Amino acid sequence: MFPLSPAAATPLETIADRAPVTKIVGDARRIATPEGIEILEQVDVGDDRQWISIRGRNRANPVLLFVHGGPGTAMMPLNWAYQAPWEDYFTVVNWDQRGVGKNAAGADRQKLLPTLSLDRVVQDGAAVIDHVRTRLGKDKVVVLGFSWGSMVGAHLAHRFPDKVSAYVGVGQAVGPDDEAILYRETIAAAERAGDAAAAAELKALGPYPRANGELPLDVGSALRRYAARYDGMWYGHRDLKPMYDMAELAPEYSDADVAAFRQGSAWLSESRIMHDMMTDDLRRLGGFQVPVVLLLGRYDLATPYAAGRAWFETLKAPAKTLVTFERSSHFVMLEEPGRFLTALVSRVLPLTEGAPPYAVLPRASEKPR
Repeated sequence: MFPLSPAAATPLETIADRAPVTKIVGDARRIATPEGIEILEQVDVGDDRQWISIRGRNRANPVLLFVHGGPGTAMMPLNWAYQAPWEDYFTVVNWDQRGVGKNAAGADRQKLLPTLSLDRVVQDGAAVIDHVRTRLGKDKVVVLGFSWGSMVGAHLAHRFPDKVSAYVGVGQAVGPDDEAILYRETIAAAERAGDAAAAAELKALGPYPRANGELPLDVGSALRRYAARYDGMWYGHRDLKPMYDMAELAPEYSDADVAAFRQGSAWLSESRIMHDMMTDDLRRLGGFQVPVVLLLGRYDLATPYAAGRAWFETLKAPAKTLVTFERSSHFVMLEEPGRFLTALVSRVLPLTEGAPPYAVLPRASEKPR
């Protein structure tokens, strides 16, 4: 949770001509089933138009809306690496939030900045849910919130239980205490690693949060760069370079979209959304009317595992489940993709209407011409 900057991932590698590569990836991912759906479209979302992707091998499957993090770190350009197996069981919707992702290249930032807030993004999410429900003929959807998106997703599930069948939190953010835990545990990780210089540099950044509760953006970003050294962002990776490089292969993204993704979203720091992210506290929501499933990486420091687990212990819901991924930190779906899929199928799918069986049809090659 924090608008990530590619400065944490330099040097970056770019592909001079992406078209042949993205065509290969796109062709390999093509949905071929007659029951399937593969759509990339702009939709009206209140006062804005935003891009969504809808993919699945059977459009009758339950719908899963992926709410990305950051704020401003879209996951649409990375989903080619982990999402395909989900599409057997769910119709997966990726939504790029206002002003970021595929919406970034042509965005009027000065016009958007006054509109950016947690409440506005939650309203946008509700509009996307309504669009998808109508398009696919569904009463409810699963909301999966990742990182900053787990705040948005939790509010969606809490505010609109008539539209949401279950809430899934990945890299679950909870509230302002997350940052204090991040600071404390990153210093401890540096000391365990025998990195005295890093520990001293981290201590010099403090106190964090400040005595007045302020959370300086530059310190929060620096902490995450340090946390990455000690498996706190992506287990086994010391930075987020792979994440930024992976966007190069995204069939959904133009060259301009990838360039905007690489530039990061630090401009959001000028909006209210940063204040909302740093001050919102999910513990104030009280109980949920829908089942809650948390899928958390043991070593996550970006949205600390300890905070997510503590919130889980106190929250009230019709049913709740926590799955800990023992070799993951923040990007669980990339770090342990097989176990993540198993959790979706065994823990989340039963909370929906279920995946219907395929009808027996001729082979694709036997279709009448």
